[in-house]
Amino acid sequence: MMKKVIMVVILSLLSFSVFAQRFTVSTNVIDWANYGTANAEVGFSVSQHISLVAGGKFNGWDFSNSEHTVYNKNIVGYAGFRYWLWYVNSGLWFQFKGQYADYHITGTWRHALDEGKAAGAGLALGYTFMLSKHVNLELGAGGWGGYLIEHNVYEDPKNLVPRPKD
Repeated sequence: MMKKVIMVVILSLLSFSVFAQRFTVSTNVIDWANYGTANAEVGFSVSQHISLVAGGKFNGWDFSNSEHTVYNKNIVGYAGFRYWLWYVNSGLWFQFKGQYADYHITGTWRHALDEGKAAGAGLALGYTFMLSKHVNLELGAGGWGGYLIEHNVYEDPKNLVPRPKD
């Protein structure tokens, strides 16, 4: 289990950016590998060291096998800024963002369904490598936390039987 978590963290560090001048458009390849979660981020440089970013993710699909259905449905939106240590779209950066998520998630190893809405703030740290005039490779890691606006756990996702409250 721990090896899977470490592998997911390492792989989620990868994302690709294009048009790395004043405007940026990027996608995270690891999110696409996470049950086909579509994602995009746009950025705009406002000074030598600061860029504004906004993005989102969407996954509206479920996957069934003979035992159960796996859900990783989510709609996520965020906005924030990056502080670039040297120059925008190049080198070391720190990111702060506000985020909202609406999610419906099960796992391949368990049958319970977690669903709800959450809002909060996140921090990230990363490094951007310039591959060419218009293509960058970003490696980064971050996390977010906040408030669960709604949260339900269902032991049987097919019948939506709620888990007893502790």
